[in-house]
Amino acid sequence: METIRGWVWNVRDIGKLKFILIRKFPENKVYQVVVKKGNVPEEILDAAGKYNPETLLEIQGEWKDSPKAPNGREFVATSITVIADSKPTPIDLTEKTPAEFPTRLEYRYLDLRKPRIAAIFKAKDVIIDAAREVMRKNGFTEAAFYPMIIATATEGGAELFPLVYFDKEAFLAQSAQLYKQSLVPAFGRVFAIAPSFRAEKSRTRKHLTEFWQIDAEVAFVTKKDLMDIQFQIYRRAAERLNDKAADELKLLGVGEVPVPNRYETITYEEAIELLQSDGVDIKKGDDFGAPEERQLCSHFDVPFFVTEFPETECAFYYKLREEDPFYAEKMDFLAPGENGLELSSGGPREHDPEKLRQRMIAKGLRPEAFGWYLEMFEYGFPPHGGFGMGVERLTLALLQLDKITEAMPYPRTPDILTP
Repeated sequence: METIRGWVWNVRDIGKLKFILIRKFPENKVYQVVVKKGNVPEEILDAAGKYNPETLLEIQGEWKDSPKAPNGREFVATSITVIADSKPTPIDLTEKTPAEFPTRLEYRYLDLRKPRIAAIFKAKDVIIDAAREVMRKNGFTEAAFYPMIIATATEGGAELFPLVYFDKEAFLAQSAQLYKQSLVPAFGRVFAIAPSFRAEKSRTRKHLTEFWQIDAEVAFVTKKDLMDIQFQIYRRAAERLNDKAADELKLLGVGEVPVPNRYETITYEEAIELLQSDGVDIKKGDDFGAPEERQLCSHFDVPFFVTEFPETECAFYYKLREEDPFYAEKMDFLAPGENGLELSSGGPREHDPEKLRQRMIAKGLRPEAFGWYLEMFEYGFPPHGGFGMGVERLTLALLQLDKITEAMPYPRTPDILTP
């Protein structure tokens, strides 16, 4: 005799025989429970046809192979105990009557119980684990202790969420950038998987106001080193998904995630020329908007980097090209295909404090607001570089989701603050 627990998914009542589909704890897979007259007391048989979806049950009985049952076997009940009742659900968790995303979001605590939705976050866990594996194999120390409350803008601009910190003005961190740089002399290779907050009013398939990044910073690193590490994360995540999340991929209709054996590189100027040849109205100095980015991605069938962006489009901490300071040594990593998108940005950093001051001034920032940050470069600071890769964007790309809000349990956008 065995005991299982799970939530009622659906009930089929054919008189003396009841079939209860339950979402079994803890694996969240749906199995069939057979409740038959003679196997259970009469009152249990009567009650079995009346359970609301999401009623939590404890069931005693035994497993039997059944090719026609979900997941290839069924549980023949001898006793059923209700652990927790459920009132009728406001959305259909079986998705026979699909709800629109705003309605699903209103009842997200129920929506997340769907095996298909839960599969996204089980797969996301595999992706994060793959990223950690790559970083540790490359000698990185995880330093997941950056402050989320900061006194100074990291990236500049108006993309800040202000808050009152006792009697001072403070902000939610735009990124870990300044703090992860500060740890380079101590650790050499450092990374964190941490949240970032951007007050961007962008309403696109790839933007969130609260998101997580794989943030890395490395001393004495080349551009190729940085590209190789980012590609390793992408490739290892794809491999691990196929190996560890095959059931989740099946639920999501993905099948198998393509595992690339190489990446490609294109300069910003080459990207502009490629887009112009496609008839896109863009010129040197322009940034890529969502349509231009998607058009560019459609030319590639493997992940790729765009390198050397106009310095006007780059944060102050990027190193400028010595031979042509119109460009900064920034590079973006993008997923391929018609639904491709930017996954990360990174590159070599400027470590000369005077050049950093001048760059801040040119960007309209006040160097005096960055006192500790500028001062640290006066103490034997090494040449270094790094990147920030969006966890949700990587999840969106690898799982072929429609929009990034699907990659967060409780997403935050300019229009979404609750639940």
